Amino acid sequence: MTVWDDFVAVLETENELLRELVELSVAKQKQINDAQEVSRLAGEEQSRLTRLEGVDKERAALFDALSGGKKLEEWLASLEDVLQEIVSPLLLELAENLGRLQSLNDLNQELLTQSLSFVQFSLNLFMGDDTSPTYTRPGGNTAGKSIFDRKV
Repeated sequence: MTVWDDFVAVLETENELLRELVELSVAKQKQINDAQEVSRLAGEEQSRLTRLEGVDKERAALFDALSGGKKLEEWLASLEDVLQEIVSPLLLELAENLGRLQSLNDLNQELLTQSLSFVQFSLNLFMGDDTSPTYTRPGGNTAGKSIFDRKV
């Protein structure tokens, strides 16, 4: 295999790992209220991320060998049309997969935050909270409890 073939293979592997991570993020989103399943999926994500890190280092090393110190745009412009037709779609897919994964991760993070806030609110309702929602004089008595979520 040539360096070029290795580079194309690494891009394909990277894209496959990113597609798997996207699928895991979607599955995590559907199971957001099942802590055990989310934990299991996060473990699978971690193993994919570890593999992706190694593949990404390999891609960077191969790119450095192929590009001769040029930046990506310069390097792509200097390639023959046949080679551009091979690598451009792979790089475009890589960028799209990264963007999709980032947006899913942002949404999942927000959903987890909201879920945690709801759990905390529910616990406050069930457990009660001895603090008053308003200021009182030192040594003063606060009668009653508030059912309003005071979390900002």
